[in-house]
Amino acid sequence: MAGQDFWTSLTDFVFSFSDELNSQRFYDQLDDLEGYIPYLSKCEYFNSFDKNKRAKKICARVLKYLETDKISINKNDDYDICMLLNFWVYSKLFDILQNKGEKNVHIAYGELQLLWDGIIDYKLKKHENQTCRPLPDLVLYNDWKERKELYEYCVDYPAISKSAVGYNERCREFYKYVESKKPLYKHFKEHCPSDEKKKCPEFYNQCLQYDPEKVLPDLECSDEIMQERAAAASSALQKTKEHLGSETESRGRSVGMVSDGAQNLNGNPQNVRMYGNVLLGVVATSMTSGALYRFTPLGGMIRNGLGWNNNNMRNFNAGDFRLYDYASEPFNPYPGEEHYIGYHPA
Repeated sequence: MAGQDFWTSLTDFVFSFSDELNSQRFYDQLDDLEGYIPYLSKCEYFNSFDKNKRAKKICARVLKYLETDKISINKNDDYDICMLLNFWVYSKLFDILQNKGEKNVHIAYGELQLLWDGIIDYKLKKHENQTCRPLPDLVLYNDWKERKELYEYCVDYPAISKSAVGYNERCREFYKYVESKKPLYKHFKEHCPSDEKKKCPEFYNQCLQYDPEKVLPDLECSDEIMQERAAAASSALQKTKEHLGSETESRGRSVGMVSDGAQNLNGNPQNVRMYGNVLLGVVATSMTSGALYRFTPLGGMIRNGLGWNNNNMRNFNAGDFRLYDYASEPFNPYPGEEHYIGYHPA
């Protein structure tokens, strides 16, 4: 489930009552379990999986717990501690070994099952209905994380729901917590009900009573939250409409300005012809002035009068016509001096 990790993180780190959840209290008890050192020698096999010996310590904690704590699978209990223990063991091994491939998780879990069964059968000598057995089928479920979360939610719901009664702030927080389980229930509704355990967990029917779709409307703060959300949605919709309206109006003004300009030109052909004639006149005048200035004696007289010509031809009237050589000079498209092309009469 793509979004499930997000909701799980939300549950773990946002809600203030996380440490009050029955499932979390049990997991904390296992994490903080002391006196497991003597059991490490029975878990030597796990050294091959993890150099940091984290998997080995999980094994030792489980064996210690099985020998010193009474675990009953009596159906009259509020929830099944044995189920939580199996989920805790498998998830811990998965977290430690997943980078090496889930196959190693399966192997490690299988090895732990042998030690687990051995303690029960040969040391504790307890019957099947008096203690907790490992659940070998966990390795078959691709959605074991979702199963774990669903069972935890079912275990945690009754006590936490009671703590939300009469406390608006707690109720609102609890509302978000329950709401975060909607994707979880959607996942299992696609596979359940079914007689196949691989498709549908055996505890699914037990959890149906806590379906968010059923319980959310009954919370004390439900109406208040729904009214707030409706008001927020209405406000957001109004702002969106106003924004779209202002954009449409702005575009309309821009298009109108362009249209008016086009109409002024299209509506008066005389103006178009007038502007064209003026432009042609300016171009023609510029070209004529440039030619006079550049290629006629008049241009030279103008330049000489203004002091722009430093190489005036001397003895012009005496017939001293010479061709000035400037080919060796660097080419300058805008020289400061004029050049005359002379000729010699035959």
